[in-house]
Formats: sequence, C-alpha cells, structure tokens
Amino acid sequence: MLPDVQDAYTLYGNPATTLLSLLSNPLILAHTAPHLSAYDRLILASTSRAFRELIKHTSGVFRHLDLAQVRGAQFDIDGIDRGGEVWRNAQLDENLTEDDFYSGPLRGILSNIRRQNILQDVQTLVLDGLSVTAELCHEIILDPAYNVRLLSIRGVKNLNERKLCASLQYACRPSRPEGMPRLKGLYVFGAKDAPLLPMTASTVSSRTVGTPSQGAQIGAGWNAKSQQALTSSLRSEGEDWYQKKGRIIARPLVEEWANALVDCHGIIAFDGLACTGPHHMNSPAYGKVRIPPTARHWAVATVALGGCAGCGAAPEGMTIHTGTPAIERPLLSPPPLLTSSVKAATAPHSGPEAPSSSFVARCIDCLRERYCAGCDKWWCEECYQAPGAVTELADSDVIVVDAEGGTWVQHQEHEILPKIKVRNGACFPDCIMGEVMDAQRVLLR
Repeated sequence: MLPDVQDAYTLYGNPATTLLSLLSNPLILAHTAPHLSAYDRLILASTSRAFRELIKHTSGVFRHLDLAQVRGAQFDIDGIDRGGEVWRNAQLDENLTEDDFYSGPLRGILSNIRRQNILQDVQTLVLDGLSVTAELCHEIILDPAYNVRLLSIRGVKNLNERKLCASLQYACRPSRPEGMPRLKGLYVFGAKDAPLLPMTASTVSSRTVGTPSQGAQIGAGWNAKSQQALTSSLRSEGEDWYQKKGRIIARPLVEEWANALVDCHGIIAFDGLACTGPHHMNSPAYGKVRIPPTARHWAVATVALGGCAGCGAAPEGMTIHTGTPAIERPLLSPPPLLTSSVKAATAPHSGPEAPSSSFVARCIDCLRERYCAGCDKWWCEECYQAPGAVTELADSDVIVVDAEGGTWVQHQEHEILPKIKVRNGACFPDCIMGEVMDAQRVLLR
C-alpha cells in the first residue's frame, strides 16, 4: 500500500516514460507500426542504435507493408509499343526484358527490403495502383523468400491476368508441396482504396488560430487525428457483398479467372467468388432444380443479392458469415491492419450477427430475366421459371405438326406458364423501365 496520496501522484501522475520505453512494449509496437509508412519506420530506426535494434529485430514491425504511396515505386512511363524515350534508352541493354522494364521500380524496392532482412517478415503486402507484372506475382506466390499471406494488387498496371491465373492454378495444384502456397488471400477484383487526406502541420496549426494555450493546441491536434480516424472508419461502411447489393465487380474479366477461382477454392480466398448458381456443375444445387439440362461453364459472380423475393433463400444456399469457412468467404476491403489472417480479412465490420451478414453471389447469366436492376429483387429457380425455360410437357400441352413436317409445342398458357415477374431487366409491372434503364445498362454490359 502507498503511504499517502502524494506518493501515488509522484508514481503515477508524472511517469518518466520515453517513446523508446513505450514502443518497447510489444503490444503497443504491434498496434502502432502498421499505421506508419515503411519510410517512417525506417527513419525511426535511424534515430539511434536502440531504436534500430527495436525496429529491425522485433517480430511484426514490418508485418503490414503498404507500398502503394511510395514515390520510388511509381511507374508513369508509357507502354513499350508507344516508343517512349525512356524505353529507347533502356533498350541499350539487350538483356532487359519486358518484365524487368515494367516491374523495375518495385523490384528495386523489394530487393532493398530483402537486403535489410525485412522481406521475410512481410505478411500483408499492398501494391495497389503500381506497375505489377504477372512474373513478379508468380515470385511472391511461389518463391520461398516471400512469406506473404495477404496480397493486394487492385488497380495495378501492366498485369497479364491470364498468366497470373495460370500461376495461381499451379500454386494450388493437387501435387503442391505441403504447406504451400503461403498466400491465403488475394485482393484483385475490386478498386483500390481512396487515399486518406493527410493532416499536415499547417492544417493543424490553422485550426489553432485564436487558441494560444498549449492545451487548446493539443486538443486541436487530437481533433485532427480523430477526423482522420473517422474518415478511415467511414470508408469501411457499406462494404461489398454484405451491405451493398447489385453489381459488385464492374470491370471486365478474362475468362481464366473463373477457372482459377474454382481451382483455388478452399486454398486461396479472393475479393470475389465463383458463381454457384444451379446451372453450374460446381453448385450444390446442380441437378436438383427443374431447369434446362445444360451445364454452363464456370463463371465469376459479379452481383450480390439478398434472399429470393419469393422464398427468402437460394437453391445453392446463402453465404452466411457465421456458417461459411473463412477461406470460402470473399475478402473485404480494406485489408486488415493489425492481422494478416483470412478470418479477419473476411469478417464484415457490421458484425457477424447483423441482419445483412448473408448474401447470394451470382453471375449475370444466372440472373437473366430473374433480377430487377431497379430494386435489386430477384426470384430463384424454385420460385419462378422464366417463360421459355419449360423443360417438360404437361398433359394439357399440344404438339402441333405443320404441313411441312415442322413441330412445336402449344402450351396452355393460363395454367402452365408462370406470371411474368421480370421483363427486360425490370420488375413487371412494378418498376417503370425508364427508371431502371441506367442500372440495367451497367449490369448487363
């Protein structure tokens, strides 16, 4: 027990805490380092030998590495085929390959990180918007020198996506070595995150005009930090798949992505899913729903939906956060800062118990004449059979044979054919076509 209050104030009220002793706490350092850029972490390490030992030899300091805003990693040169002056000069080296040219800036940074024995500690690597080639991705996925668990390459330049798909399929082959691939999550389909507005010193000082006291200045500084934190949190609201409905993946995709998603299923998680509508052979409902007996090729699900407007579910089942393995759920943006696990990367920020913690992901072909682009309602195959999709003859149907030998089936429309629910991409007759033309054009393009 402390003898008096004065001793308590001396011990707890004025602690002699330095930044070094504060960051020497592994928990504090692990929660602080991801919020600093790689440059800031290295600058901190250069201030003293003690900080250098702390930064360079503490596990997890460089676990999350975001190179998207690093100036030296930017690539703003036109393509080779445009005959840029820089490329003509580079051609003087006959051994320079196209991959070396496009990935040169990024490879230089990664090589420097490797020389400093930092590369093996990086588990989350963000390369959004940079010049990233398929060959570089192949090395990150398969080279033992890398230990990347989550890789983000959204909005990158000069990426041959067909080659990347081949590398992913090779990495997930049945004969792969045990424990491979190390990569567990790949962000590639979505748009890169909008950068947060930096709070500069001039911005903070401008808010302290008329408040000369030190306490007011400190308060203004913390208000600026709070605003930045609020902006970051608001950026995660309304996340894809769970909250947002409609078209999630808007950019065009090469066909190889569908095969890659199916082959990597359960091994690598993506920020997208393979469609499991009952028309596809990878669907749990394939062959169990009364639909035309034609199997469709694999497809990437680009649309997020709620439950069917008729039954509230889907033949293939709903993707539910609490009931679906993390490796089979879509990655959510932005990549997590404080961990590199797929479980955290696929957890909705709204919480697993939120009403919107489930969804159905489908491709465009599985939603034609079933989905309204105006109100995002849709009807599953068990609740609604679109006209023209009848697969069996009813007793009241009549086979008509014309004089030339041609035949067709005449249905008893009032008894057999269902009431039309969707026409030309809009609810019929609830949604007015003029109100959904723009949404339909975006969805079906």
